[in-house]
Amino acid sequence: MQPGSRRRPSAASRTLAGAIVAATLVIGGASGLTVMQMRRSAWEQVGRVSQNLLESVEHMVDRNIELYDLSLQGVVDGLHDPEIDGIAPALRQAVLFDRSATAKGLGAILALDAQGQAFADSTAIVPRRLRFPDADFFRTHKEREDVGLYIGKPLRMTPGGRWVIPLSRRLAYADGAFAGVVVGTIDIGYFNALFSRLSLGDRTRIAFFRESGELLVRSPMMEEAIGKDLTAAPHFRRFFEHRAGRFVATGYTEAVEGLFSYSRIGTHPLVATVVVPTQAIADLWWPRALVIAVLVSFLCAGMIGLTLVLQRELERRTRAEERALAANRDLARLAQTDGLTGLTNRRHFDETFARMHEDSARTGGRLSLVLLDADRFKRYNDTYGHLAGDEVLRAVARVLQRQVRAPAETACRIGGEEFAVLLPGSSGPAAVARAERIRRAVARLQIPHVGNEGGFVTVSLGVAEVGGGETGGQVFSAADAALYEAKRQGRDRVVLRPGREAGARVA
Repeated sequence: MQPGSRRRPSAASRTLAGAIVAATLVIGGASGLTVMQMRRSAWEQVGRVSQNLLESVEHMVDRNIELYDLSLQGVVDGLHDPEIDGIAPALRQAVLFDRSATAKGLGAILALDAQGQAFADSTAIVPRRLRFPDADFFRTHKEREDVGLYIGKPLRMTPGGRWVIPLSRRLAYADGAFAGVVVGTIDIGYFNALFSRLSLGDRTRIAFFRESGELLVRSPMMEEAIGKDLTAAPHFRRFFEHRAGRFVATGYTEAVEGLFSYSRIGTHPLVATVVVPTQAIADLWWPRALVIAVLVSFLCAGMIGLTLVLQRELERRTRAEERALAANRDLARLAQTDGLTGLTNRRHFDETFARMHEDSARTGGRLSLVLLDADRFKRYNDTYGHLAGDEVLRAVARVLQRQVRAPAETACRIGGEEFAVLLPGSSGPAAVARAERIRRAVARLQIPHVGNEGGFVTVSLGVAEVGGGETGGQVFSAADAALYEAKRQGRDRVVLRPGREAGARVA
């Protein structure tokens, strides 16, 4: 590996990392599903409880209104009975106003004439001097004949300034003309007391309002919100999409996001609602979800940390194995490389020649062997010294490295000043031509050699083509004989094995 290059992760390291990532994703996914299920369960639980609470509120309000309406109808019927007009005032009051009108939370019942003046009072034989000519319930009955029971806008009653909800019915003469109104009140505090016992918690809000938008009751009590017009709320229209339902929105009287559950109250133009803040719902599941998230994060972090440690160990072992393999390759290369020239050595030659000879015999392909050595090399060493002789051998090796086309062809130093070249796919004449080029390349170096013919270093070469049925030893002997024949003929020449075509000497 080159210095500074990045090492690619090993297959084992990648597999381990992939397995841990997959395991982490599975654990994270399962935890996420668990958290989502916890959230869904919390919302469903609050939704069910809110619905049950809403049904209780609806039943409670409807029942109180119905009971109070019976008292109002009794007063209307009594005022239409001519026999009541002639009885004593005390008896007349007892007949008109039954005891249900005096139950807890229910206010007085008044009979108002056509000018809005009270002429009958459930709390006194002599009516109190009360007038309601401008009240919305009075004007509504005066203008319309078909209203029936009318639930009016909330009022403040004196003394004390208590908030009440007026319930009223129309009085009419025999010809249908407007004769007045019978009106009673329900104390808003009464409903607040009832709702406080039903609440899901301090943050739960219970309320009901008229379809026209006026808020009648809100628990916990918020006086400034009583009678407030809710039609300006962005979510107001959603209360009328169905008879009952549920949605999430931000409150109008309080800017708090909540789960709104709503329902119509009986046949009355009223809507009841229960609001649970979404934060209260989150408090049911988020702490446990946070614990799960922390534990899962700790577990995943531990797995990742362990993975990193194991990866480093695997990479360390991989690097050690790579170094060992590289060292083995270097040893194998050194075992097959000639230390002086850098060419492969005799051992490599023997193995390669045996393999190529076997392939040639099996496939019928051509193979030629070239043997060469430096002429009068011993005399050169004696004249110039062994260091100079070593340099000559290295020069010849460089020529072979340029002339031999690796990797198919192979050049080797097989001993002393002797070299060998294996040329697979080459016939004898082609090998002679290649050998001639090698001879000329060495001659062109013009390395001085006073002890050699011509005064320069030269080489002699013997060539043998593998023949059918010959062993590797026979081919080598033939090439060696051709080499000695080149020596005998005067050196600095190429000779094909005896009995084959010989090369010519080039001066």
